[in-house]
Amino acid sequence: MAIPKRVLGRTGVEVTALGLGGVCWCLAETDQAAVAVVHRAIDRGITYIDTASTYRDSERRLGLALQERDRKRLFVATKCIKRRGDEARRELEESFARLRLEVIDLVQLHAIDQEESLAEVQAPDGMLRLIEEYRSAGRIRFVGVSGHTRPAQFVRLLQEYDFDTILHPCGPVNAVWNDFTRTVLPVARARQMGTIGMKVMAYGQVPPDERALYLRYAMSRDVDVAIVGMDTVEQVEENVAVAEAYAPLSPAEEGQLLARALALVPARQSQLWWLPKERVQP
Repeated sequence: MAIPKRVLGRTGVEVTALGLGGVCWCLAETDQAAVAVVHRAIDRGITYIDTASTYRDSERRLGLALQERDRKRLFVATKCIKRRGDEARRELEESFARLRLEVIDLVQLHAIDQEESLAEVQAPDGMLRLIEEYRSAGRIRFVGVSGHTRPAQFVRLLQEYDFDTILHPCGPVNAVWNDFTRTVLPVARARQMGTIGMKVMAYGQVPPDERALYLRYAMSRDVDVAIVGMDTVEQVEENVAVAEAYAPLSPAEEGQLLARALALVPARQSQLWWLPKERVQP
């Protein structure tokens, strides 16, 4: 058995339906432990690897692992939080340096949740124009965008710019709280954008005995890849096993899971790191 593969929208690139999220291995105590997680994910067949400039040591540690791997088999995606000017160019160059890559497959504008953010990145010196510059030079293959909190704003954004991919919440908690899938996905699909799901495991709050259900739920949404943060080699094995044996939830299973997911929403409302005033990952 193998992890199912899907085409990432208009990019035409086939990726595994399970991706390795980059916000977790950056918290490992040592570089060796973090790199081991990346290596095991690749060895088990995962081809989509997610990271971001703001995930502490994530990019640097991924760069260490990539030096030992066949780069052609992998799809590497990072994210930029800066909006414009010299700091935007510096952030992008630092991502290239930390990842030790000449070409990055996908660079995403991170957490575009406010109208002013969109205006900033589209300015002549904005991050979106900078990414376009790098793409024209062959150093970035595709451009994407991520959003966390405002589905309606995200829909407007997708109608204003022809992104290659979108990254959005797709787990059960978001489905019962601020659902992106009903409004955002149809717009993205109409424009042939690749769809990437995140926040699968409810911000790390999912009970261990329900993690498989959460992953199956996310993989059954209209997403090309669901990314999951994995702290350890054991978590890699657990998630890959679920993905390899993937089967959609039954209507009864899904209904019961969504009902239980409601209990996780209040516990997180006071801890939302991605509220607009923050703009950075912890």
